[in-house]
Amino acid sequence: MAIAAKQEVNKNYDFTVKQVEVPHPIKSGKSGYFMNIREDNDEILGWTTERYGIVQNRDILDRADEAFEARGIDVKRKVIVTEGGAKMRAQYDLDGDLFKADIPQVGDCVGYRLTAQNSFDRTLRVSFALGLLRLVCTNGMATTEREVEMVKKHSTNINIGDIITEDALDKALAKLKDSLTTYGRLSQVDLTQEQGLYILQNLANAKVFSEKVRENVARIWNNPTHSEDKERNLYNLNNAVTQHITHEVADERFEYANRVTVNVLKRFDLAANNKTRLNKLWTPAKGDVVVTTA
Repeated sequence: MAIAAKQEVNKNYDFTVKQVEVPHPIKSGKSGYFMNIREDNDEILGWTTERYGIVQNRDILDRADEAFEARGIDVKRKVIVTEGGAKMRAQYDLDGDLFKADIPQVGDCVGYRLTAQNSFDRTLRVSFALGLLRLVCTNGMATTEREVEMVKKHSTNINIGDIITEDALDKALAKLKDSLTTYGRLSQVDLTQEQGLYILQNLANAKVFSEKVRENVARIWNNPTHSEDKERNLYNLNNAVTQHITHEVADERFEYANRVTVNVLKRFDLAANNKTRLNKLWTPAKGDVVVTTA
């Protein structure tokens, strides 16, 4: 049975979080700890050992919307709140031909996606995470480029006007162009049908994703949904992963889906640049029986 995640999409993200100092449970006086608490339901979203500059989700969204508007960029926005509100991500898919790019090695086309991030548990810095959207099937694709941070950390003297600026947006867009080279490298790594299955089995063995995910991705690898994925290479195997994760997993388990997508791409990119890693990635473990999923 799949694990139910406490997440919501495009609703219940505009709540207020307050910081409450926690007294020492035994001694009198201060403990040095603070709790970040939702005011609407009193849920504790995170603990800190120092006063932590809270940035409300609504302020992140307002500034991000203003930054895109100032640059004249039309966007489609999707807000995802996970772990009971501890994390918020606003995915912005950019409209227009200026924000599409070809991956010439495979004849594929992707759109630009920027994700404004915020958290109340210290796991996400206020930043633009970089991503791509495969236009043939709307798969969400990760990048190997680091996120564009808008503040170094949640400090108590944050000026919301300085967090998401037009310059930060421009920097993120420039880095997205660089991310396309990763997929070009993956497309140059040819695979046999069996090697693709071995790779998926090794990833499941390494707990990068579950055995159930492996089975579903293997079905796509064996019978590609799109003609663009009939070639057998590391790029198309990655597409099989993102297709299943995007359309069958992310809507219910976004944190898991995001983690899988990023980790798979990292391993594939390392293998594309290192023959030893590649050989290890597609070699079955001794005694391992790889199941060919129909």
